[in-house]
Amino acid sequence: MSASLGIVSLIALIAAIAVGCIWKSNVGIASIGLAVIISLMYGIKEKTIIEGFSGSLFVTMAGVTYLFGILTQNGTLDKIAKIFVSLSLKRSIWFIPVVIYCLGFILSAIGPGSIPILAIIPVLAVPIALSAGYSPIMLTVIGMSGCFGGRMAPITPEGLLVANLLTKQGLDGNILPIWACIFVSSLVMTVLAYVYYKGWKVEKLQAEAGAVLNQEILRFNRNQIISLVGLILMIVCSLVLKRNVGLISFLVGTIILLFGVADESVCIRKIPWSVLMDVLGVGMLMNIIVESGGIDTLTAALSSVMNVHTASAIMGLTGGIMSFFSSGLGVVFPTLVPTVSGIAANFNGVVSPIELAAAAVIGGTMTGICPISTAGALSLGALSSSQANEEKKYDINKVFVAYWIWAFVALGIIFILGVSGVFRLICSI
Repeated sequence: MSASLGIVSLIALIAAIAVGCIWKSNVGIASIGLAVIISLMYGIKEKTIIEGFSGSLFVTMAGVTYLFGILTQNGTLDKIAKIFVSLSLKRSIWFIPVVIYCLGFILSAIGPGSIPILAIIPVLAVPIALSAGYSPIMLTVIGMSGCFGGRMAPITPEGLLVANLLTKQGLDGNILPIWACIFVSSLVMTVLAYVYYKGWKVEKLQAEAGAVLNQEILRFNRNQIISLVGLILMIVCSLVLKRNVGLISFLVGTIILLFGVADESVCIRKIPWSVLMDVLGVGMLMNIIVESGGIDTLTAALSSVMNVHTASAIMGLTGGIMSFFSSGLGVVFPTLVPTVSGIAANFNGVVSPIELAAAAVIGGTMTGICPISTAGALSLGALSSSQANEEKKYDINKVFVAYWIWAFVALGIIFILGVSGVFRLICSI
């Protein structure tokens, strides 16, 4: 394949991202279309494009999100969240920020990843914050940080995707160092939010905060108990028995649906097909980029502005800026993670490819706090609706700006942790 093809294919990827950003189209579908155009221009066989579609990744992501669609539809995940918060209120209202963080972390890490949990945590955090006298911005930032911190567990779609991208480069697919890096970054964000909003100052009484949750009977019903058993079975089979998490999720989902725990058609619709098309469609265009040497071109471009001290910081900033306009899971990870082995090779082993991958993942994750992301938009919506029948203490336009500021704070955290060598230290342990 010609050298110009690598450059053209990279331009096509940028164009696909631009199409998705400007016209709100699916980047993955746009990538497939552009891959077809490139194949016609350069005489590339259609087989080359199709080989970029990862069947194993599709099964994994579809299976996990299908199972958690069941748990979401019948209220199992929501009930876990509310019981978790309710129990903490019996101890102390000042414990709420810790609980919200841990809740986001645990629910993300046990399998679904951050995407579905980011739809739960902000909606739960806002009414709790308003009742307890906390800043709803603080509590949603903390809750979203918890979701980010649990995102890279080995059984989440995000963790499986990154492990797969690393393995394709001949690297160890162990993502625990990356998980540790994003966990530390999320903790820094949490502490900054808590300090800035003076989280130790609570305006109202503990009883008032509990009223939001006490309106419901916080007990698991039959369908939710069966779903919990299925969840535990999936975790045991995938982590202990080393079975494919996607296949096991399909099996467990099929079994528990036989007990009538949810509506299957609704659960299928809850699979994030748009994200799947992002990941798989970009993968098809990426296969042309890889085959044509486009990854080498991208690697050289990034390496030209890096040194051993700034490599991970620049990688994190690149991922963060890309994430403003595209999906971290669907676009940022598949684009940047494949470059890490080549970039690391330019620094003679001083910079670890795992460190670079961690920075790219964190950049593509933590800027998801901005208000044009799903989580940020849900937080705004929850705050707006929660104030509908009372004096609006929080101006939504100012809150919109606040979430943007926190997105740039996230970029600052990534840059500082990268330049200071924190990512390098964690990945070397």
